[in-house]
Amino acid sequence: MPRATPLPPDERRAALIAATEPLLEQFGREVSTRQIADAAGVAEGTIFRVFATKEALIDAVLDEVFDISRTCDELATIDCSLDLETRMMAAVAMLQGRLRRVFALFHGLRLHRRPPEDHDDFRSRQQADNEQLNAALAALLKPDSDRLRLDPSAAASALRTITFSLTHPILSEPRLSDPERIVDLVLHGIAIPRPEKQAPC
Repeated sequence: MPRATPLPPDERRAALIAATEPLLEQFGREVSTRQIADAAGVAEGTIFRVFATKEALIDAVLDEVFDISRTCDELATIDCSLDLETRMMAAVAMLQGRLRRVFALFHGLRLHRRPPEDHDDFRSRQQADNEQLNAALAALLKPDSDRLRLDPSAAASALRTITFSLTHPILSEPRLSDPERIVDLVLHGIAIPRPEKQAPC
């Protein structure tokens, strides 16, 4: 194989992580370093100049995908001058992108519940991630808080939870899972507004 084009260490690390993620979805932990090297366009030895072991590379992929701060940074790029529905649809699309990556890795790696001794740490991290995500979503909703029946934080939690449920590969309902449908469901529910009764003459 031709010698890989030299890259700064951070860029090489990012390129290896990006090349490995879809292979983990397809082959799980049985993926070989040869497959990773071929996908990244490098020699196998290049992998081990960046990561000590294949497992260290897999852990780096997991850290990348599960890092909630990246999604929060993406949410912060949504223009708050856009109308509420447009902002919410953009946010849902970003949430779904992350969720689908997480679900794909869970499936590919056959990830299971953490061992009991790690359960408390896992729950604490999960709660912290949810709070960080809720704060980012609440900031998007706040400009229209006068239109919401819930305060922005509670509305953000509802949006996050419903998006998760309607994106989950087992729980989801395809007819309701696109961002526009999710936003419509969150904002307007399932009932048709009743026409206002006219006051008697």
